[in-house]
Amino acid sequence: MFPIIYESSFISLQTMWVFVALGLLVSSYLTVQRLKRAHVNFTILIKYSTQILIWATVTSRLVYIIFHLDSYLPTLNLRTLINIISIWDQGFSFWGAALGALAVGFYYLHKSEENLWKWADALIVPAMIGLIIGEMGAFLGGYSYGSPTALPWGITYESFNVKYTLPIHPTQIYVIMAIVLILAGKKYLSKRTDFFKREGSSTLYFTFFCSVAFFAIEFLRGDDTLQIAFIRLPEVFFATVAVLTGLILKKRIKNPNYEPPTTPNSGLSL
Repeated sequence: MFPIIYESSFISLQTMWVFVALGLLVSSYLTVQRLKRAHVNFTILIKYSTQILIWATVTSRLVYIIFHLDSYLPTLNLRTLINIISIWDQGFSFWGAALGALAVGFYYLHKSEENLWKWADALIVPAMIGLIIGEMGAFLGGYSYGSPTALPWGITYESFNVKYTLPIHPTQIYVIMAIVLILAGKKYLSKRTDFFKREGSSTLYFTFFCSVAFFAIEFLRGDDTLQIAFIRLPEVFFATVAVLTGLILKKRIKNPNYEPPTTPNSGLSL
């Protein structure tokens, strides 16, 4: 594919990170527009943007290292420490950054007594669109690739990022297709039910179905990651999220009066 979008004697731009930056810009613009329509105080994000960015970067790096312990911690010595802080090797995790940004962002929102479900509903669709753009970059750059396959749509990479030289599953495309279908499903259901008018319903819907889809796609992934008894750690994570959000969705569907907590005054938090 195209792992490097531009290269000269002075600079090298990897396709993956160009698309990640583009995804962040697009999702940020859409987020601001949706927050305005939701009538929330989105200046909170601007006020704490530096803290959110720092923690997102730190957690992104930490999660990537945890998932690639064999590469970063072969032995415990000075070289190990240098490898960990050498962020120019571009070893970052998208999910680590997302979790770090969400955790810190929602902490400040909770502290400011904002309605967390309203914020989550405003953020979830831009996040999905940003993820689609990021997956396009991963596809072109040879990241988050799949395992070998004999299916006719298998793709072959000639990149040092990919350990296979035979056709593999285009798992990045699978992710994009799953998100597009989930977005379309939400639009279809919105015209036929009032379910999404309740705060938090959109967030729960996307979180549940994306977790189920990503859990299934993980079985087709071929890149290396941390495993527990031959089970990929992301599979455990997505399965856990799917079960938790599924239980909340079940309560909402069965009990129309059920409302998850939204502010610190409720005694619980999102």
